[in-house]
Amino acid sequence: MISTKLNIILKNTLLVFCSLLIALIIAELIARFFVDDSTNRGAINNIYKFHEFDSKLGWKNKSNYKGTFEREEFKYNVSINSEGMRYKEIQKDRLNNKKRIAVMGDSFTWGVGVKDSDRFTDIVENKSNEKYEVLNFGVSGYGPLRYLIQLDKVLEFNPDIVLLTFCLGNDFVDNVFFNRYGYYGPFTILDNKPEIEIYGYPIPKVGEFHDYLGTSYPFLNSFLEKSKLYYLINLFIRKLNTEKIGSNFKYTNQQGHSQSGHLGADENQKDIYVPNHSNDAKLFGLDLAVVNKKILSKISDRLAEQNVKFSIVVAPTKCEYNQCLPSSLKEQDNKGNNNNARNLLLNDLRELGIHYIDSTDSINLNDFWEIDSHWKPSGHVKISNDILKWLSNK
Repeated sequence: MISTKLNIILKNTLLVFCSLLIALIIAELIARFFVDDSTNRGAINNIYKFHEFDSKLGWKNKSNYKGTFEREEFKYNVSINSEGMRYKEIQKDRLNNKKRIAVMGDSFTWGVGVKDSDRFTDIVENKSNEKYEVLNFGVSGYGPLRYLIQLDKVLEFNPDIVLLTFCLGNDFVDNVFFNRYGYYGPFTILDNKPEIEIYGYPIPKVGEFHDYLGTSYPFLNSFLEKSKLYYLINLFIRKLNTEKIGSNFKYTNQQGHSQSGHLGADENQKDIYVPNHSNDAKLFGLDLAVVNKKILSKISDRLAEQNVKFSIVVAPTKCEYNQCLPSSLKEQDNKGNNNNARNLLLNDLRELGIHYIDSTDSINLNDFWEIDSHWKPSGHVKISNDILKWLSNK
């Protein structure tokens, strides 16, 4: 009798397990069919373990931290120094006669997709014949407003040159939304004041920086990294978590609107890439450009006061090659590219008199990982070559 009951329990348990497994497989297949996350897996998806909360910037690189960064198409070791840079140990006081270049940027500068020696910052340093040391201040998910705030720390290292890597795919909107990539940070809004008003403080702390379903088993992590269902669950949990805190933290403007960014603007920059997608899209895009121009002007003026040379490194994304938005919304030139974000930026840089280094025409889709949205080593080589050409004229 006991043996019979045990067999029934085991059979029922096996039946439930198999049913759940089949349901998960079906859910995964549905997710793979309907979800296109190739452009959203992102800026800081499984890079959270290299980050920690920062009360001024929202997050920053962990100091003195080592780990392995792995996605479906690449795997490499990462080491963060005591100053929070993915760079060798460096002192603020110079110990040699090399000129110092400080590079601020987001995940493209930090180097998602490549090992240290393949990043454009390392290539420039290694090819400069001992003339330059290139300090990499890149932090995934950062944008121009954070670079303005980060500038105090950068200037502590007394750079001769500052390069700001501007990510065309998201830097315009990164300035005006305080909830980005599932976490909070400082933001600004469009106004007529000469000084930039920064809002969002105190910055809410949303848990720790990690993937919610991450495990200590490499094989399982690799499986989860490829799972579209896991991707959706992660987004859902983060959304619940941020909405819970966000409901208790809202900036209210003079009109009484709850403000989590530029009201009405699209958080994926659709207003810039497709200005005809709605009646107000073009105006929203211009608003974002005005805010960005104001920030870059402030950075430029601050560096000029310190007699530090300054240039913008234009960082093209897959969006520039029409790989971000649905085909029904594509706008393209005779080469099949979308240069709307690029043109907005370059026009403003010319008006401001800010130098820029633009590799958009030399980089192509072959320089990006197929699944991930970042550059392969070949993309970094092209960027580094253009920076070296610019430096040769300094």
